[in-house]
Amino acid sequence: MGINSIKRKEVIRSLVSSRGEVSVPELVKRLDVSEVTIRRYLKELERGGVLIRTYGGAVKTEARLFPEFLFTEKSRRNLAEKKAIARAAFKLIKEGETIFLDSGTTPLELSRLLKKDQRRLTVATMSLPVASELASVEKIKVLLLGGFLRRELLDFFGPFTQNELNRLTFNQAFLGVDGISGREGFTTTDTITALIEETVIEKSRQINILADHSKIGHTALIPYGNIQDITKTKRLITDSGAAPEELNNLKKLGLEVIVVKV
Repeated sequence: MGINSIKRKEVIRSLVSSRGEVSVPELVKRLDVSEVTIRRYLKELERGGVLIRTYGGAVKTEARLFPEFLFTEKSRRNLAEKKAIARAAFKLIKEGETIFLDSGTTPLELSRLLKKDQRRLTVATMSLPVASELASVEKIKVLLLGGFLRRELLDFFGPFTQNELNRLTFNQAFLGVDGISGREGFTTTDTITALIEETVIEKSRQINILADHSKIGHTALIPYGNIQDITKTKRLITDSGAAPEELNNLKKLGLEVIVVKV
């Protein structure tokens, strides 16, 4: 490791320690390196227990205690948009279906609507918060997919999860993304998520991407699930803050686009 790398990581460590959080764009500008390099530094520092990576940056380890990291901090962002997207997704679900609900804050909002409605369904998920929301609803069978616990997202992952997914089929899947664009398609920040999402897409008859405007046109590190190659029903549900040009590009790839007003 070069001395520059050591110094840069010390800068990141110092910023996180003093301020509690940092963003990737800020670090790219401050340290004059690529986004890929910054994300590698953050990953290495996370392994050392210095910080916890978030969508778009990182926070100090002690600043976000389990389970606040995702579902207090992240769920506050664009909350009105997420609720509106969840309401539109809810209308697509039919009595008796078997559906997959992804980890993440917008699928969590959808689970809360299902809890109130209590229609008869089977819901498969890797998400502990989603399973917790639906645990008290007798009409909903909850299949919690096991594996290794991913503490930063409060969900499960790994070969056990993949094996269980490969044995299942779903009428519909409701998935989040870290980014979606006409140029790069679906993208996420890590290979674990990419593999799981690709498996769910393969095993579902209909695909519903739940993404607020901040995800539209954004590109994360790992692309997956080529949109044009998905021949089944595929939808994007987003809000009116999304860039029209990006939405038009996605429509050209065969995505049905549903735009909700907030």
